[in-house]
Amino acid sequence: MHTTMAFPGGAAGSDALTRSEAARTALSRLLAIAGHDLKQPLQVALMAIDRAVRDGVAPRAAARLDLASDALQRLGRELDDLARSSQTADVPPRLQPVPLGPMLAGLQAEWRAYAETCGVKLTVRTTRLVAWTDPAMLATILRNLVGNAVKYARPGGRVVVGCRRRGARIEVTVLDDGAGIAPEKLATLFEAFDRAGRRDGAGLGLGLHIVRQTAQALTIPVGVRSVVGRGSAFTVSLPGADHEGPDARDA
Repeated sequence: MHTTMAFPGGAAGSDALTRSEAARTALSRLLAIAGHDLKQPLQVALMAIDRAVRDGVAPRAAARLDLASDALQRLGRELDDLARSSQTADVPPRLQPVPLGPMLAGLQAEWRAYAETCGVKLTVRTTRLVAWTDPAMLATILRNLVGNAVKYARPGGRVVVGCRRRGARIEVTVLDDGAGIAPEKLATLFEAFDRAGRRDGAGLGLGLHIVRQTAQALTIPVGVRSVVGRGSAFTVSLPGADHEGPDARDA
């Protein structure tokens, strides 16, 4: 089953659309407040962990505290994404050439420890392709897609991230071999708090909502292909940088 996100064009002016926009604005304000206010207790927790390690603990306890610190730092970045995505309508993208290789390598380093804890092999294919986009906003999209794939992959499974050129555009694909998404769940997959029917406590269902909000601000399409029992593939389509040389290609 395949579906592609569609981005709305002009406003229709209907009462239903007005109510929808009002509800979306209220949700954005709520998410912005949550993303900001939750950072303070998070910082307190990180400081407490750092103090405990510096005061001296057993090696095994120190290793566990390091894992907890990594998880809290990742949560901090996700809260930053949450706050940023709620303000995309007010902040225009800062478009520039963005080498995708270093960005994907950074995402691999960010999610590696969590993937290993989940028993998932995370593979990022190297690339020399350069996109024309906002680096912070693209990082927000890819961070949430990679994290979502790791969370939904099977224990012992794998997540693969790669790029390829398609005409004047570049496609970045995040592939997992998890349980897949039922066809009836695809239509609401990018809505806030939608978790594709999962009830295992794996997040609040905001990751793909953040992806949608950010992608709409960049006016780039995000597609998803999924087969129940075999996994899912999310693809982001980006314009290539104009200055890209003839040697810029998949490695």
